[in-house]
Amino acid sequence: MTRILLHLGFHKCATSSAQAFLHENRERIWPTCALALPYRLRPIANKVFWYRFERDEAALSDLHASMRAFIRDLNLTPNRNLILSSENLLGQMPLGTLDEPYPIAVPVVRALTSAFEAIAWPCDLTVYFSTRAHDDWVRSVWGHQARKRRNVRITDDLETFRARLSKVSLHDQLARIRAALPDLHIVSEDIDALAGAPFGVAQPFVDFLRLPPAKLAEFTPPPRANQGPGLALAEQLIELNRSDLDPDALHAAKDALIAAHFGSAQGLDDDEEEQVSR
Repeated sequence: MTRILLHLGFHKCATSSAQAFLHENRERIWPTCALALPYRLRPIANKVFWYRFERDEAALSDLHASMRAFIRDLNLTPNRNLILSSENLLGQMPLGTLDEPYPIAVPVVRALTSAFEAIAWPCDLTVYFSTRAHDDWVRSVWGHQARKRRNVRITDDLETFRARLSKVSLHDQLARIRAALPDLHIVSEDIDALAGAPFGVAQPFVDFLRLPPAKLAEFTPPPRANQGPGLALAEQLIELNRSDLDPDALHAAKDALIAAHFGSAQGLDDDEEEQVSR
């Protein structure tokens, strides 16, 4: 039986750190478990984003068919497991402009998980969500949106953004997904609760692998990846967003500000915006 772990986020819940851990240790993982990380899953995320805009059955069917084709192309056997991890498979990072953070979550998760029927032998599927305290999550999402260089130019201060993004909390969003998909095995872990685990935020993936201690001793621990700006830096980035700078000038100003704080314009990941085009 193939065991499958489908990690769908949430955004800004240490997903990048977990994915960096999986990538760094891929050669130790691959003999027993296939990996599909964000870069490889980008075409599927593209379909998710397209469904977010179209909201019709044709786009949802296209997503399902693309996921089935992706799964069929994987090098799986009944004795080889599978980890997939991409927060963008749940949709775009929330902006607080809609009634809930992830309004397409339920139909998308249903379309993605039903695609595993393409595997010709029995499978044991677990859907995993990493979470965190709602206020910490909102602050992290706000900081990430503030630093983006293209397409997103938020001007809200933190408290205004918090009010908009708190119509449905992150944990209520997860509860809605669970309630709508009762037949799925859905698990979650608070990333703060994982701080004391041997592999930190990567511990759920390590537990899934079920490797002997001698093999785990060879693993590189997870890094802190895609760290967001602190409050002061985020406020400066918001001020830039409020300016009359044109897009190119804003891009350069944000790079310079980030570099002054971090030593380079690190972490400015605009993949979400790049994927919106079909």
